[in-house]
Amino acid sequence: MRSKRRNRDEDETAIDMTPMLDIVFIMLIFFIVTTSFVKEDTIELARPTTNQDTTPPKNPPPLIVVSIDGQSNVFMNERSVDPEAIRANIETQLAVDPRSPVLVRVHEDAVNEVLVTAVDQANSAGVSKVNVARWVTAD
Repeated sequence: MRSKRRNRDEDETAIDMTPMLDIVFIMLIFFIVTTSFVKEDTIELARPTTNQDTTPPKNPPPLIVVSIDGQSNVFMNERSVDPEAIRANIETQLAVDPRSPVLVRVHEDAVNEVLVTAVDQANSAGVSKVNVARWVTAD
């Protein structure tokens, strides 16, 4: 009689995990289907390399320099420029020589949004490669 009682206790304590696994798989499928993936925009920046040729080319194109100071003010050719007017100024200088490279000098205290705007404006002006450099000031 005791053996029957033990078998009955063991049968009563067994839990069927199948319904719980079904619910987990249904939830997993739901989350996979409803998930939206966001593609983030990126900016291509040219980094300096150590393998650069040291001989200057003959008849080099003029360099277009966009400077951003510590207060996030934008300067081109020693004059203050609105960040949204960078494209027009670069297009004007590219009309003189379309080979002209663009250098964005940025102070370490400048707001990153102004740097991104300057690079975007240069790219939309038709410049294929925009170089970024740190603006070092003499104290």
